Amino acid sequence: MAGKESARRTRRAISAVSGLMAVLALLALYFLETRGAAEPAPTPASGKALQEKAAVYFLDVGQGDSILIRAGDYAMLIDAGVRGAGDAIEADLEALGVDALDAVVATHPHADHIGAMDQILEDYEVGTFYMPVLPDDQTPTTATYERMLDVLLEKQVPVERVTAGMEIPAPADMKFEVLSPRTSDAWNEVNDYSAVLRFTCGEVSFLLTGDAEVPVEALLIEENAPLSAAVLKCGHHGSATSSSMPFLRAVNPEIAVISCGADNGYGHPHDETLKNLAALGCTVLRTDTDGTVAVVTDGERYTAHTWSAEEGLSPAA
Repeated sequence: MAGKESARRTRRAISAVSGLMAVLALLALYFLETRGAAEPAPTPASGKALQEKAAVYFLDVGQGDSILIRAGDYAMLIDAGVRGAGDAIEADLEALGVDALDAVVATHPHADHIGAMDQILEDYEVGTFYMPVLPDDQTPTTATYERMLDVLLEKQVPVERVTAGMEIPAPADMKFEVLSPRTSDAWNEVNDYSAVLRFTCGEVSFLLTGDAEVPVEALLIEENAPLSAAVLKCGHHGSATSSSMPFLRAVNPEIAVISCGADNGYGHPHDETLKNLAALGCTVLRTDTDGTVAVVTDGERYTAHTWSAEEGLSPAA
């Protein structure tokens, strides 16, 4: 009986969230707009120290993703790593002075991105939760996903569907653009429903791609999406299924960040990805070798660092 009741509760949770998403999807159509041409790339800071306006932390959560964007009192968390990473994420948030989250984004419902999401949602006040909606036949029924839905419902966290063309509310002189997925997308891989976000602070942009793979990259190029960015979070942990050369040329990053676990069983990052990045000539920083990576910007310039709760920011090698 307990198993049947749990299943019924899960179906009700999924139904409730999906129903809300359907309404929000209609509202999101009002936010669709044509994007302009790519902006000139900013330059890394040199000489005079910059005054932090925003900082993006690519947290070391092993073989998974978790990104914190902090701008003054504003904080957004994108993904929550693997199951078991919750305590480490919370320790980092505490060290960085974050005690509430204005926005949380689940780029897609794989366990290496939402593994600790239920814990984060339980322990923090969250302004709005954002996630893509998948077709019924690709919507997961994993315990990890169900736990996340349960907490969203229990805490009555406002939920919005992320769709291409919408903007997530941001502090002044900043912008969070959603480049993908589109409501009309029909992908074979769950990874390709990843929320692709472009965060811009002044003149400095960050492209955060979740696990989006080459088909999504090609579509974004075809649609002339605003891909130019000083900092790229490489898709799918540096897998060769992402970070195609045409896409890298379109983004033209100065810094590429790869989030993956040391000695992981997938061989991430793949040699092909590293060769593409080397050919592009950008700086590559990796959570498996560098730990947490932080990029700090004043809106005109930026500096790249490694970071730990014990030592704070250190210049990236």
